[in-house]
Amino acid sequence: MNSKVACLSFILFFAFSVSTVKADGYGADEETEKLRGQIEEVERQLLRMQEQLTELESERDEVRREREEARDRLAEVEEATVEDEDGINFGGAVRLNYGWRDYDDQNKDRLGDFELELFRVNVSGSVGDVLLDAEWRRYNDFQAIHHAWVGYNFSDDLQMQLGITQVPFGILPYASHSFWFTGNYYLGYEDDYDTGIKFIHTPNEDWTFHYGFFKNPEYANDARADRYSFDLVTAGDQQNTETNQINFRAERHLTFSEDANMNVGVSLQAGQMYNRATEKNGDRWAVMGHMDSYFGPWNLRLQAMRYNYNPENPEGVSDDFVQKGAFAFPFLMAAEANVYTYSISRAFNVDWGPITWVNCYNEGTFIDPRVSNSDESIQSVTGCSVAAGGVFAYFDWIAGKNMWFAGGDGIGLDATTAGKWQSRLNINIGYYF
Repeated sequence: MNSKVACLSFILFFAFSVSTVKADGYGADEETEKLRGQIEEVERQLLRMQEQLTELESERDEVRREREEARDRLAEVEEATVEDEDGINFGGAVRLNYGWRDYDDQNKDRLGDFELELFRVNVSGSVGDVLLDAEWRRYNDFQAIHHAWVGYNFSDDLQMQLGITQVPFGILPYASHSFWFTGNYYLGYEDDYDTGIKFIHTPNEDWTFHYGFFKNPEYANDARADRYSFDLVTAGDQQNTETNQINFRAERHLTFSEDANMNVGVSLQAGQMYNRATEKNGDRWAVMGHMDSYFGPWNLRLQAMRYNYNPENPEGVSDDFVQKGAFAFPFLMAAEANVYTYSISRAFNVDWGPITWVNCYNEGTFIDPRVSNSDESIQSVTGCSVAAGGVFAYFDWIAGKNMWFAGGDGIGLDATTAGKWQSRLNINIGYYF
């Protein structure tokens, strides 16, 4: 732009010089004076144009600087966002537990016991494109891994988890609202964690699929009952352990209105059970159908399951019962049974000092063994959970008949060993951070 103005100025100057020469040679006249005035006016306009051009160039430079500064600020924000997403987060919990048991005379004499129940540490996050999630727990009598896996999102629809991860079976992540879970937890079919690989596939909003292969439970040491998940454990004549398990789960999501929806699904599980005494593999399988529905603050959950264990025991050891274990205790359970569970709950948003949320529930489990020398096992839990800031507490009344952890010797055993109803009051108060 400056070169054009300079060129135009030179032309005008040349024209003015020529006109001056002509005027000097032939005498000045009115036309020469008029021409000179026009040239001077053009020069004044050129000067104003030069000043405007300088101002425009200055404004252009300022816009360029502001644009570059905005680009730098955006880059800083994007970098900060990536740093926030790419990192490891730590959390945990401390829980205290009060228990009163009507089948424990010494506990009743003390009016129950109040003690530290759990200390746990959680780690989760991502490094690059790799997901990480782990949890370690310390109970009164033992410590155990809860889960520990690495993952990768192949797409928005497909995720892989490798390590100690939750077995996809039934309602996820839990079929219950209570601290005590349903009876399926003690059978090893709720909140169970094994070592293997799992894929979570969500092709659309209507369906979710799970596929998994688990080589063994979270601990390859099958004699260890110090674990969180209930698995086959070896001790005495019972020498069966879980191995080579496959899982498939499909769930259909139905939406009826803004506050009414339902999930219905089916789960399949099959695997081997290796007997260390006979060095032979037996087999095991389980199939379950489930329904999880929400209608406003109400939630109804139903499950029906059939499971079967076919061990290769040595002669003299009954095939009617297998041995499971967790929380440092092994016990016997029926090797085949039909299991039915329900859970009904109602949530309340409240403003009671620090308490902002309450959920009350009743949950039941009926276990119908299909083997000889057995009897039904029943569990019922009634209670409420309460949220207040980082504190979450359960107030549960647990009643059971022939049920492990409710005064029974096992699950599905002959009722002569634990045929009457027994109960316990359990209050668990946890701070989660």
